[in-house]
Amino acid sequence: MVERYRRQKGKPALLGNHQKCWLWGRHVVTETLRAARWPVLELHLSDRLSEDDLAFATEWSQTREVTLTVESFDRLTDLCHSREHQGFLAKMAEFPYDRTEDVLSAAKPQPLFGLLDGLQDPHNFGAVIRSAHVLGVDALFVPTHGQVEVTAQVARSSAGAVNHIPIAQAEDIVALAEQLRSRGIRVIGTSQRASQPISDCDLTRAAAIVIGNEGTGIGDELLAVCDELVTIPQFGAVESLNAAVSAGILFYEAQRQRSAVGNRQ
Repeated sequence: MVERYRRQKGKPALLGNHQKCWLWGRHVVTETLRAARWPVLELHLSDRLSEDDLAFATEWSQTREVTLTVESFDRLTDLCHSREHQGFLAKMAEFPYDRTEDVLSAAKPQPLFGLLDGLQDPHNFGAVIRSAHVLGVDALFVPTHGQVEVTAQVARSSAGAVNHIPIAQAEDIVALAEQLRSRGIRVIGTSQRASQPISDCDLTRAAAIVIGNEGTGIGDELLAVCDELVTIPQFGAVESLNAAVSAGILFYEAQRQRSAVGNRQ
């Protein structure tokens, strides 16, 4: 159904909580529509868009029985509180996390996982998701508590990659690490105090790379169950890399090693 907007006074804008949120921006919205993973509740487009964009959205919304409303650019700005929507705005349902057991059951031989230990910054989380997808990580695991949820802000920072990589939640991230180890998946932690550089760690076998919290790093309980601790050599005056940059380096090193032995996932 395509509707033209009629102003409704006194109706508050929906903000970016994880249960229902506005997702905006041409690339991330169209990626989300095409992927058909994250349920869309409503679709709002600017009347300034091209005929091709409107035709695509109309066909998509009719096929999935989602209401499409075509309205002014300024009205979209009012809804999402940003002028950066590029004429594309979607009201999203709660993000559909994958089940841990489903991810593990579907895992390829010698999988590469990312295990996130309580990231707080949505931009960091989104960037980690983006790097993980681009660098062939099979899935990400995140704790249910103490971790930023997948929100619209995270989705935008991921450039839509949230639609293309499994992301599973775990009630107890330490118990999950132990479960992975019981399945023969080595858990690799990072620490500035570690003496082994990442390049000396064998990442060609099944592995889960742990990315720690931006401020406190990997928690002591999780560090204690890691099979190996590695460090990223650094040569500048700044003491540490942020979580997203570290994740990109670690994931790249894993795929570099796997590519070298013909084991790229």
